[in-house]
Amino acid sequence: ANQLNAPPWKNTPHVGLVLGYSILLWLHIVPFFTPMHCLSAENSNNSLSMFGKLSLLFNSNRDFHSSHSSSLLCCRYNYAMSGFQTHEVQRNYCSGRVRIAFAGSWSTGKTYLLGGLLGHTYSTAQSAPAPTTDKFVCIAAGAPYSDPIRSDDYEQRRHCEIMEHVNDVVRSKCGGNGMPNVLDVADVNQEFSDFVFFDMIGWQTEYSAECNYRTFFHQLIDKVDFTYVVWDVNHGKIDDQFAEFFQNKARGVNYELIYNRFTKDTSNMAFLNQQYAKMSTGQEILSQMYTTKVHENNTQHALQFQDDILHLISKIKSVNQTVHDNRKKTMKENLKLHRDKITGMNSLRRLKICDRLIEDDLNLHVKPKTHHLKWLGLEL
Repeated sequence: ANQLNAPPWKNTPHVGLVLGYSILLWLHIVPFFTPMHCLSAENSNNSLSMFGKLSLLFNSNRDFHSSHSSSLLCCRYNYAMSGFQTHEVQRNYCSGRVRIAFAGSWSTGKTYLLGGLLGHTYSTAQSAPAPTTDKFVCIAAGAPYSDPIRSDDYEQRRHCEIMEHVNDVVRSKCGGNGMPNVLDVADVNQEFSDFVFFDMIGWQTEYSAECNYRTFFHQLIDKVDFTYVVWDVNHGKIDDQFAEFFQNKARGVNYELIYNRFTKDTSNMAFLNQQYAKMSTGQEILSQMYTTKVHENNTQHALQFQDDILHLISKIKSVNQTVHDNRKKTMKENLKLHRDKITGMNSLRRLKICDRLIEDDLNLHVKPKTHHLKWLGLEL
């Protein structure tokens, strides 16, 4: 009779307090850990096993760290930008290969130029006086074989996945009709193993009314990193509709002109400038000295052709760093623009990752720091 009655909820308030404090503690600790799906092998082509992550603790090779660091960049960026879907990017965008297209009118020598760059014609290329390329061809260099990419070779196929993304847009805009003339090709060239080339069908005015033809051209030019417009005096008229694809782009930043089959005696810069005026909204005049030229590969100009190809190779390689820098600049601008709009339960974690990306990984003017513990999922 003198005993106290047990409270109806016993230790429930204490359990609730412990649980509440645990959640608060977890919310303050979790921002210092990389999201697990960014470290998962199921969601990243370049992620490491736990043994691989541990081995990084003892690896002092900066290039080794850098290559794996870039594989996490897109995932961490997308996590910070979750909720802003229009600004999320594909993982391959951050550290993927530089995508360069060769476009122009029919028979201006695009396929032949690519053969000069690769050191050989790619496996499906044809050689004839008439238009030789009847497909949009994606060429992934650095492969162990030179052939159309095998259906089960996902390592090479992923370099050309942009072709399917472009075709998805074409189908959505053209009543479900895609572009059937698309081919992915692997090539053994190792010099351009950081690049993907696109040999485009020569633009022909008679097909420009076809929705899938015109839309595929426009979308591919928009989505690659850089386009070389190949021009020669014999097939040099640039169609007005083709020129419109470049009117919102900057020469030297988004595209460049190549005066192909150039000969000093028959050069016609006035005609080239007349055609270039259709592509440009400014008043820029192209000069012979500062225009990329490739001589005709014949007995008279064989040595000059080789020098021109070497010069073009160096120009293409210089695009590499510019493209990756521009990718980082775009991501950094997006993070700064949307940082103050980040909300939700995981907002502290997203903000901390956002700040680390802005101040470290996406900062072009500061030497990247080596974070050994990052590979264990810890970011301090």
